[in-house]
Amino acid sequence: MSLEIASKRIKPLDPQLVNRIAAGEIIQRPFNALKELIENCLDAGSTSINIQIKEGGLKLIQISDNGCGINKEDLKIVCERFTTSKLKEFEDLKSINTFGFRGEALASISHVSRLTIITKTQDSPCAFKAMYSDGKLAKDGIKPCAAASRGTQIIVEDLFYNSSIRRNALKGGSDEFAKIYEVVSRYAIHNYHVGFYLKRIGESSMDLKTPGCSIRSVENENYLQDVIGILYGADMKKELERISVEYDDRLKFEMLAYMTNSRYTQLKQLTFVLFINERLVDCQPIKKSLQNLFQMYLPKSTNPFIYMNLKIDPKNLDVNIHPTKHEVRFLYQDEIISRIEKSFEEKLLDSSTSRSYYVKNLTLDTFIGESQKSQKKSDSQDSEGAKTPIYPYQLTRVDSKERKLDSFLHQTSLNDSIKVINRTKASSQDKCKSMLRGQDFERSFNFKSLSELRENVEKNSSKNLKQVMGDLNFVGCIERELALIQYQTGLYILNTRLLSEELFYQICLFNFGNFGYFNLSEPLDLFDLAIMALNDPRTEWTEEDGPKEKLAKRCAKFLYSKSALLDDYFSIKVTKRVDSEGENKYYLEALPMLIEDYEPDLVDLPLFVIRLATEVEWPNEKECFDSISKEIGYFYAIKNLKYEQDTHNFEENSSQNNDKMNESWMIEHVLYKAFVNMLLPSEENEQQTIFKLVDLSKLYRVFERC
Repeated sequence: MSLEIASKRIKPLDPQLVNRIAAGEIIQRPFNALKELIENCLDAGSTSINIQIKEGGLKLIQISDNGCGINKEDLKIVCERFTTSKLKEFEDLKSINTFGFRGEALASISHVSRLTIITKTQDSPCAFKAMYSDGKLAKDGIKPCAAASRGTQIIVEDLFYNSSIRRNALKGGSDEFAKIYEVVSRYAIHNYHVGFYLKRIGESSMDLKTPGCSIRSVENENYLQDVIGILYGADMKKELERISVEYDDRLKFEMLAYMTNSRYTQLKQLTFVLFINERLVDCQPIKKSLQNLFQMYLPKSTNPFIYMNLKIDPKNLDVNIHPTKHEVRFLYQDEIISRIEKSFEEKLLDSSTSRSYYVKNLTLDTFIGESQKSQKKSDSQDSEGAKTPIYPYQLTRVDSKERKLDSFLHQTSLNDSIKVINRTKASSQDKCKSMLRGQDFERSFNFKSLSELRENVEKNSSKNLKQVMGDLNFVGCIERELALIQYQTGLYILNTRLLSEELFYQICLFNFGNFGYFNLSEPLDLFDLAIMALNDPRTEWTEEDGPKEKLAKRCAKFLYSKSALLDDYFSIKVTKRVDSEGENKYYLEALPMLIEDYEPDLVDLPLFVIRLATEVEWPNEKECFDSISKEIGYFYAIKNLKYEQDTHNFEENSSQNNDKMNESWMIEHVLYKAFVNMLLPSEENEQQTIFKLVDLSKLYRVFERC
């Protein structure tokens, strides 16, 4: 075996094999071939490019242009490798401004297909036709033929006919055509002055058609938006925002871009069209940076459309990275990307300040009538029950309407770390009564979305739980999240956390825009709060998300951009100050007072801040109001965050006992009172909310007395 290996000699590969290997690297799929041909058309100064496709380009790619044409003398070598009219020496790469420069495209295509070129120059009396195989002119040579106008037509037939493995590995014709459409549409956007026509052979209509210079002049930049509208729809065109960065003398770059604003949420995947020095390329650092930015402004599962035309000094740009010319590298990459990201963020912040809302008159069905019906039914049942004997275990020995003595003992604040120094109440709130009970607030809002959210709460409420809430007797707390209550002759466990989360969500909807303020004793830096949240394992931050400091700054700045909405509708006050170094700092100064004598546990405040920035569906009015209300409900809800009982410790200090007493008082006399008077418990959460522990009749069997 070793002798066999030793006997093998190094030999040069056959030139034809070398060329086919190189061709397979450049032309990987039909759209790669078409991309090279489109760039040749544009280099030739074409203003009209007509493309016809059969079987996704595998059977036929035919492209015609009205460019300068190819001289007859050049047809002999046009398909040989490393023949080009655009590059003479290596130094020319520093100032290259054409698409092709290696002279490999036509050669590579001829090695994996049957290639035909028909061309006519302006001064030629007729057109000439030539066929090529493996980079060489066919034996038939160059033949004259009739052609009415100047330009070139290239026909690529039976792509990968000599590579069955590559051909079989490709997807079906429809998938390949989809990639072709994508490539043509991107060149059509960037070269909006050129008319592009794309058609599948056998179809009656064009798949893509842009008018080019026949309608508008090259200087009319607005036509770029028109082309985007033709390709992606009028709805997208309406939501396009223009972004530009003027030429930077130090970084030697400038940028023009168009993006869909935060109101456009129809794209499920990012569409990123990037041209650097007129070349369609991919730049993952730019793409990733913008993806992370837009995640802060768009709802989940939605993405933007971005077109970017980046011009960089050719001396700072390396285009000779990959045979496909798909990747480039440039100097000052990090600084340029930072400038680009900043310009996009400024535009997003500007565009997010305006919204188009649709409103209708607010019509709320109250539950007063339903409650009256329920009461009549209960009275009817009582009168019928009077005719039958009542046993001791059927008696309810407590009355939910009776008040306990400790309800008159007002408790102190639970939050010592951040004291509430000023409680400003909305003028319409003596006591926080439910809007469902018919109270008129000073401000009313006729948002259609708000009306729908309220109606949805009413529609999905549980009649059984409402009945329990209306006549419960509080027994005591098992822990912060669970409590015992008596209803009629049954003893129940209620999930205080779920009920309080629903309560505060509903208060946000029904008391919308009419809250008081909890003014914090000291304004809290939103940047610091965001950093604390990102350090919390619950946020699931990873290095791929980007540096924490950068995310925290973006979070603080973003929330300030929404400060008018948050303050006006939800009494969340965010302010801006300039520090001694001239930098903007953003602070949280106040939280909403949803019900009197209840303060949220501020342990979860950092998480609340970061979730406001990342989890709220800001672009859509209805989803925005809904998700903000849900986040407030989650933050204000009672949770097992502290005072967990340690079974190993039998002694507790007096301050902790006082905290527990204050908390128990608040749960019984504030939260559960609000549950009785205000809450419409959800039918969806009924099974998780209430659990029947025991009935009086069962206890009577055991103890034979009540």
